[in-house]
Amino acid sequence: MRLITIGLALLSLAAAPSARARVVEGETLESAELATLGGGAEPLLARTATVNVILFWRPGQDASLDTLKQLAACEKAFQGKPIHMVAVVSGAYPAAEVRAAVSGAGLHVPVLVDAGDALYGKLEIRQHPMVVVTDARGKVTLAQPYVRLRYCDIVHAHVRYLLKEIDAAQLQAVLNPPAASMPSDDKGAVARRWINMGRREAEAGMCERAVVSFKKALEIAPGNADAQAGLAGCAGTKPAALAQ
Repeated sequence: MRLITIGLALLSLAAAPSARARVVEGETLESAELATLGGGAEPLLARTATVNVILFWRPGQDASLDTLKQLAACEKAFQGKPIHMVAVVSGAYPAAEVRAAVSGAGLHVPVLVDAGDALYGKLEIRQHPMVVVTDARGKVTLAQPYVRLRYCDIVHAHVRYLLKEIDAAQLQAVLNPPAASMPSDDKGAVARRWINMGRREAEAGMCERAVVSFKKALEIAPGNADAQAGLAGCAGTKPAALAQ
């Protein structure tokens, strides 16, 4: 039995920007067995795995399709390790469309079908895409909304931390790299990416992480009004004070 299976969760309902996921860091997920797109069945969480990775996405959405491509790199990095990445596909999507999206992204993974969106409804996930990482017992250590920059790096770092390949300090170094190491010479563009990340984290109810992202944007672009507004929304503090 292969150690690595990546589940792709296709969710049928689109969410408003303010929608939040019930799946949050620190909660424990219960496993369930679902039918796969190719036949057979697959568990949401594997008892033999040290780490579980779950991707929630939907076809026809640019952010979701980009996430599939980014996680294809993660799939290669996870080969030979006790990692199980599962999921659930909304039965509302045509099987051919789902297969085309996965194949086009270069992923070679089982896709689970969530009949009647039972799992989707139970977890109350409204935002797409979303990557969830859990430990062997199902405890959520990462619930990461879409980010265009370094999505695989973020997921991979959390997985390596659970595998004890890196320590907490090394994890933080990956999550919060210095501005000079960012893959862009345009500071405004890099700051905008941190702002967008912060907004998605805030929309998912993860304000503590959003604050870190907004502050990172301010380090790159001091006085940025959008970053200040994001901090104010999360911390309930006036933007002028937060810029100091």
